[in-house]
This record gives sequence, C-alpha cells and structure tokens, in this order.
Amino acid sequence: MTHSVVHLLGVPFAIIAGTGAGVFALLSWGIFRDSPFGTAIALLSVGMVALTMYHTMLLVVEPASPVLDVLRSAANTIVAIFIGLLILRHRQLRRDRSGGGVA
Repeated sequence: MTHSVVHLLGVPFAIIAGTGAGVFALLSWGIFRDSPFGTAIALLSVGMVALTMYHTMLLVVEPASPVLDVLRSAANTIVAIFIGLLILRHRQLRRDRSGGGVA
C-alpha cells in the first residue's frame, strides 16, 4: 500500500495525541476513583487506548486485516460496557436520591 507524506505524518500525530489523551484519562481516573463514575472513567481510558491503537494500525496496515477486526471489536465492546455502566450508575444515583429524600 503506497502512502503519501501527509498520510505518514498522521501516524506519529495519532500516537502522540492518543497517548496524551490516555494520560489525561488516567489522571482523571486518579482524581475521580472514589466517585460513582470512577469505573466508567477507567473504562474510558482503556477504550481510548484501544481506539488509538486501532486508528494507528488502520493508517499503517491494510484495512482488511484480522488484527484490525479484533481491535475494532474490542473497542466497540469497551464502548458498550462504558455506556451500560453509565446507565446503571445513573439509575443507582437516581434511586438513592429519591429514596434519601423520603426518609
């Protein structure tokens, strides 16, 4: 697969931007670890790393490789778990708030 110069410059940019976003997500998780959304933030940081790896590999290898299918599947699974966890936490907080106001 032939690549243009702009295409090849996108690979280090994707790695640097994804690494920075992952570090910021981990720092946020360190701050919000004891909050109800601490686990969701941890899943978000893992998902960001998986998506960064997927997009970098997409720029480097051909789009029809099995490795990309596995990375895409892992990233989609992490996003689905993240959304499900946020829904569960939202319902739990709503239930605690409504139960706490009655007593």
